[in-house]
Amino acid sequence: MPKLLLEHATVVTLNEEDEILPDASLAIDDGTLVGVGHIPEDFMADERYDLAGLVVMPGLYNAHTHAAMTFARGYAEDLPLDRWFNERIWRLESALSADMVYWGTLLAIIEMIRGGVVGFADHYFYMHEVAKAVQESGMRANLAWAVFGSEAQEVGISIPETISFVKQYDGAASGRLRALFGPHSPYQCPDTFLARTAAVAVRENIGIHIHAAETAEQVQTSLDTYDMSPIEFLAHRGLFETHTLVAHAIHANDVDLAILANKRVNVVVCPSTHMKYGMGVARVPEMVASGINVALGTDGAGSNTALNMWREMRLAVLMQRQAHGDAELLPGCAPLHMAGPHGAQALNFHSSGALIPDNTADLIVVDTSAPHFAPTHNLAASLVWCTEPADVRDVMVAGTWLMRDRNLLTVDESRVVKGFTAALESMLAAQQSQFRHYDD
Repeated sequence: MPKLLLEHATVVTLNEEDEILPDASLAIDDGTLVGVGHIPEDFMADERYDLAGLVVMPGLYNAHTHAAMTFARGYAEDLPLDRWFNERIWRLESALSADMVYWGTLLAIIEMIRGGVVGFADHYFYMHEVAKAVQESGMRANLAWAVFGSEAQEVGISIPETISFVKQYDGAASGRLRALFGPHSPYQCPDTFLARTAAVAVRENIGIHIHAAETAEQVQTSLDTYDMSPIEFLAHRGLFETHTLVAHAIHANDVDLAILANKRVNVVVCPSTHMKYGMGVARVPEMVASGINVALGTDGAGSNTALNMWREMRLAVLMQRQAHGDAELLPGCAPLHMAGPHGAQALNFHSSGALIPDNTADLIVVDTSAPHFAPTHNLAASLVWCTEPADVRDVMVAGTWLMRDRNLLTVDESRVVKGFTAALESMLAAQQSQFRHYDD
């Protein structure tokens, strides 16, 4: 791997001091940052890149998504969450195939790379196909095969099969892949299945990615059934005794927050989905004050429509300020940390998320010369409030360029669009045939 020198950039480090270095250089050796601002005297670059007038910053992490669900973009609009799932998504997913997951994930990967995302946490089905797509693309990903606790689940896998999947992919692709358990949620999975999952996860040192406390109705059902909130229930069953990602946690109470903080659970909020379906406002300021690692996700394109982490950053701030009537919440670089370092931590990529020596070279180059950036009084504010995916010029993961000058280098976009279109046509035909027979 060549030694790279990125020169004359404005470097947004997102280190502990949130340093911004003007006219700075970064030295990269074997995919690792060996110099940020200060370049070792003995460093001899094989390739040099002049990035004058451009911003270099850590790549973004989409900490909760269902990547393959690009096939459902715009398919189930203007419905409440329960009808969205039961009347539309479930019927469509009944014809889901491994082929659709592969091409749908690649389409999502293209969208994410173009938007500056270097890694994502995926929670879906046919995860061998997702792993294949990630390996081809050069991205990072944390993969969880979604299960509902039924051994007969058509596209699911058993606990022993999940262990095999995790052992095959956790640490694969030169460390770009991580894998963990993916029980869907406490409202979908049987009690005994969740307890068994927790026991096996602790024994095998495997993490867990799960949905919880998404709606007020889910919380009330849990209280009626167990006299515990969903968060309390998961803690009681042992699911927080390992590295855990909880998606949403919108309706967490004070006791829940204490549990999440004490158990060092990572919480991922998905503002677009929360707002689109009127699910409520997660208590992000309180979570942050409690020391909880809060990351951002887009959820799937079937609910969110877009995989745009810049939009999630803005909405995360706006919905909190509106809900609390406080214009000072989540200031400065806080949204950038949620989308970068916090996401890297949640996904178990601890040497990523900040541009500091010895971290992996996972970075993006942002062109801030477009009119919608002018003037730039405060660079951090401009990045949060002005950046669109099209402003991302270059993307690098572990020292390898995935995109340069907006040209994808690891994924053939025309091939993916063609494959995705064919797979979707087959899926829709199968779904229509199946439900025509069912409805008759």
